[in-house]
Amino acid sequence: MNIKDVAALAGVSPATVSRYLNNTGTICQQTRERIGKVVEATGYNPKQKAKRIEMNHNPTIGVLIPSLLNPVFSEIVAAIQERARYFGYSTIIVDTQYDKGREQQAVVDLIRQRVGGVILTVANTEQNEALALLKDFNFPICLLYNKSAAQEPAVFVDNFKAGWQVADKLIGLGHYRFGVAAGHFSASDRARQRYEGFKQRIEQDDRAELALLLQVDPTEMAPYSQHKDVIKAAMATAWFCSNDLLALKMINHFHQTGMKVPDEVSVVGFDGMSLGQIVHPPLATVRVPHKTMGSCAVDLLFNSKHNTDLSLQRELDFQLSLEGTVSAIDA
Repeated sequence: MNIKDVAALAGVSPATVSRYLNNTGTICQQTRERIGKVVEATGYNPKQKAKRIEMNHNPTIGVLIPSLLNPVFSEIVAAIQERARYFGYSTIIVDTQYDKGREQQAVVDLIRQRVGGVILTVANTEQNEALALLKDFNFPICLLYNKSAAQEPAVFVDNFKAGWQVADKLIGLGHYRFGVAAGHFSASDRARQRYEGFKQRIEQDDRAELALLLQVDPTEMAPYSQHKDVIKAAMATAWFCSNDLLALKMINHFHQTGMKVPDEVSVVGFDGMSLGQIVHPPLATVRVPHKTMGSCAVDLLFNSKHNTDLSLQRELDFQLSLEGTVSAIDA
């Protein structure tokens, strides 16, 4: 990072940055604040020897994901890397662990490295500091899984609609008492949207009831162990989990407590990760086209980078696959 890099990020000349650093000459307050934000975010120190990454020799895309422990993100990262290599780009993968503070720090680190763009999944797009930093510095971005009302480049599925359809299908199979297990809504707007759609469909049927909502840490190996009493008391015949990994952990919980899946209780996940299809019975889920999603994210990033007239938001179709760990209730 050198004075030219700071100037490029702030959208001013190196001479203006020099005047700011040396406190000489006249600089308007707005420009001063902008340069100050760049200096603070990048940690630029004019007394240190510059270490600049030459983008022409090492074109790189930053990829921010919530958790490498969730296999579904590993699948989509593989698709991103494959598409990025097609354009001659490498990738830097950062695991933010569903933490807003880690999101912001990761973005600062990527800004310092002058990556060519950032593909990211954030906790929530509203008032997100990591997203705001990238936009302030005019970095090409593409949101992954998140949909933004601000119309940033994004590739996503309709999580609300998917949750609604899962509930509708389960009601059609004779289920009327439900449980929902999700990651903390503050760390995943996708989990909240899936829940809201599921809940709305249940509220439309007088016979149906949402008996229990559990928000748990999705990174824990046994997130339900401390909730076993309330899970039992809920007496739900079907559980909807906000991702496949939570669904597999829910199935494991039922096995340990003597409940048979799907004979006594049905479980549905969300994502359609490959791991869910090699267990027995196969995991019922909402399938998301991760390979297509990863490729689209790279394409939309470059569309944004080169200011093309192509659409910068892409909604992909999902597919319900409610066999395996789901069974009907006999009338």
